[in-house]
Amino acid sequence: ITFISKKKIRMTISIIHNTNSYPTKMPYTKLIQTFPRLCTGGTLTMAPDPEKNGALAPVEGAVTEYMKEMKELHVEAMPEVVAHEYHPFFDSSDLGPADWALLANDIKANYLHFDGFVVLMGTDTMAYAATALSFMLENLGKPVVFTGSQIPLSEPYNDARRNLIMALIFASRDTINEVSIFFHDRLIRACRATKVNTHRLLAFDSPNLEPLAKIGITIDENEHLSLPPARGALRIHSRMDTRILAIRLVPGFDDACIRHMIEKGAESRSLRALVLQLYGTGNIPSVKGRFIDLLRDAVDSGIHVIASTQCFTGSVMMGHYATGQALEGAGVVSANDMTLEAISCKVAYLLGRGDLRYDEVSDLMGVSLRGEVTPAEALSPPPLSSAFQRASRKGKKYY
Repeated sequence: ITFISKKKIRMTISIIHNTNSYPTKMPYTKLIQTFPRLCTGGTLTMAPDPEKNGALAPVEGAVTEYMKEMKELHVEAMPEVVAHEYHPFFDSSDLGPADWALLANDIKANYLHFDGFVVLMGTDTMAYAATALSFMLENLGKPVVFTGSQIPLSEPYNDARRNLIMALIFASRDTINEVSIFFHDRLIRACRATKVNTHRLLAFDSPNLEPLAKIGITIDENEHLSLPPARGALRIHSRMDTRILAIRLVPGFDDACIRHMIEKGAESRSLRALVLQLYGTGNIPSVKGRFIDLLRDAVDSGIHVIASTQCFTGSVMMGHYATGQALEGAGVVSANDMTLEAISCKVAYLLGRGDLRYDEVSDLMGVSLRGEVTPAEALSPPPLSSAFQRASRKGKKYY
């Protein structure tokens, strides 16, 4: 792979929990050319820690030192990298909307100085963080690539080295200008990604959308999935409303506890959105008429009720079965084929904006803002559909 001109990339290494300097232009440790790298800790940054009897732990500064010794990064065709480590390191499970907002604001503060951004963090909540940034960064015109690893960079055999190198390469290309995750052999749209494995190198996948690119001997991009170019200057939406509850239903569930949570949440205004992971295409037991009434009451009290599917692939089709039609009649909104990460981050972003009415939020849940959802008219036709329904959707392409 060759680059016409040397570019500047930024990497972020660990998330700072110091809001006194937020947002700020980051202090840089110059390594090679310049792309920013931002790091939040995680497995990739682990090394034997002398203070813990040599046990593996995130070690501040270790990745920067390793990168200085990586000959691949000093090749003429590679972009220039600037590293910034936040202090202290945090486990990704401890990171939330405030930390994601810090990342977004730091990217905004340094947006004009770099051609792309790489974020290193732990894998446990990477899909949530990357999805959140895809909504926070409106009119993004440069690549922001998240990556991490299953095996630390300090180990002789690891996946960290390739993930890091490829994240830098994708951040230096100007063909995929959105928030994405690179892992193993593929680049995935952030708001379509989910973690699928705890111990294999292919830790992330995109259930309902092809990868944006896959690597082999060459880099193969799915150009038909590219998002439209940015229509204006970069805008940051750093406020997310976290008054959200997600519930996965199981057969025989007792809806009394759900009723209690909804009633108390509506009374105290501590619940603004309820995400229900339902069976199949969005079904619940037909004998639970009182549960439908409960959801209708929740909607009437101003709580957004969103129906998603428990299936790994596929979509909610609320109008196909009788129970789905009942949910639709109660005001429940379909999540279509969005991941749970995309649903939760999108509704938190929409509610956090503060300028949208209840009905506008509901309508926008079904609209593709960052490529996170397939338009209803592009979904596969339901089972037992007519030949006309199948033919009318054949061959259409949507991002």
